[in-house]
Amino acid sequence: MSKWAIRSAAFGGLLMVGTQLQAHHAVASVYDLNKEIVLEGQLTKLNFVNPHPNMLVAVPNADGTVTEWTLTTASIQNLTRQGLNKGSIKPGESLKLTILPARNGSPAGFVRRVDLGDKTFNLVVD
Repeated sequence: MSKWAIRSAAFGGLLMVGTQLQAHHAVASVYDLNKEIVLEGQLTKLNFVNPHPNMLVAVPNADGTVTEWTLTTASIQNLTRQGLNKGSIKPGESLKLTILPARNGSPAGFVRRVDLGDKTFNLVVD
């Protein structure tokens, strides 16, 4: 292998590592990694897409109104390793979620834990 090919491969590897680190940095800049809150509501929509699936969850408030939360999850690979797939949760289903809330106070967050009746899934930021 030529020196040029080796240097190109090494540089490409460094770029990929930098991209991965930037992705983790983005999670920390958007969500409060030091605070967790628990939400209970009904799944409105699940988008099982790369790089991170997301969901809309209707959460009832104490005053009787409902707030729709936009939630991001761990990667598809992380979810499927734990047995969660696009058929695991269906719209209308009730669920309990532990999330890292958005820093800006909007109804958004990053899902850390999913409780579906007798099944619990602990997710990691990836």
